[in-house]
Amino acid sequence: MTDIELPEGITLLDAPLAGIKVDTPAATGVIYFNGAHIAAWTPAGQHPVLWLSDQAILERGKAIRGGIPLLWPWFGAGDDGQHTPMHGIARVSTWNLLRAKVSPAGTANIVLGLDGAAVDPELAPDLPRDYRLELHISMGKTLIVQLVVFAGDSELFFEDGLHSYFAVGDIHKTRIEGLDGAAYSDRLTDGCATQQGAVSFEGETDRIYESRETLRIIDDEWNRTLLIEKVGSAQSVIWNPWIAKAAATPDLGDDDWQEFVCAEAVNVRDQSVNVEPGGRHLISQTISII
Repeated sequence: MTDIELPEGITLLDAPLAGIKVDTPAATGVIYFNGAHIAAWTPAGQHPVLWLSDQAILERGKAIRGGIPLLWPWFGAGDDGQHTPMHGIARVSTWNLLRAKVSPAGTANIVLGLDGAAVDPELAPDLPRDYRLELHISMGKTLIVQLVVFAGDSELFFEDGLHSYFAVGDIHKTRIEGLDGAAYSDRLTDGCATQQGAVSFEGETDRIYESRETLRIIDDEWNRTLLIEKVGSAQSVIWNPWIAKAAATPDLGDDDWQEFVCAEAVNVRDQSVNVEPGGRHLISQTISII
């Protein structure tokens, strides 16, 4: 998974999963090679920004609940409802560490890669084998996450996303700004509506918003605002499982729903991505505290 020399501030992890730990004057964090999964990011002097379940399954080849799972090449069970694993193969595949540097200011710059030829073809038999994925991570006072998809000799058609779990002090005292006037599909009712004002939380929420706009997560309990800027994303998914679904989900604690909200940069369903042979596509989130 890596044979490169690591700079000061970045160390290898062996357990519970192979990965790297970032510990610099700017931030601390954890990235697992399983799924190129950013499991933790805490800027110096701040509460954690990413949330990870205490019940998360930390096993190779298993999806991890929390942090930033990658969605690729399908969302959920795909548009036909028959695809497995849930949310695609990128988050259950083992990635390789390609580059790791630390700037004088303490920002860790990391690149992970996944070659299609190394992925079990039975996981996605309809995909060509010559695609390549890279995840570029800049982890310091700000977190920048860029998923880059490179097509080989064949075109690629896929859904993608950054399924970010954000830690909050209390979901009841949390709202999301930036989606006022955006149309959304409600995955709980199969209905459509238009957002009026900020998104607040009074029950299970699972919506796909048609919006390229920057989001602001207002956390009154911790008295902070998270700014989430997107590139290459036509939609945002907002999700919280609330009480019943959290209790019914094996890798969530019964009370975990109060501690996080998912705000995901995605391209799904009618906004699926088509990359021509030899082309590439980028989707990114830049996350900061303001």
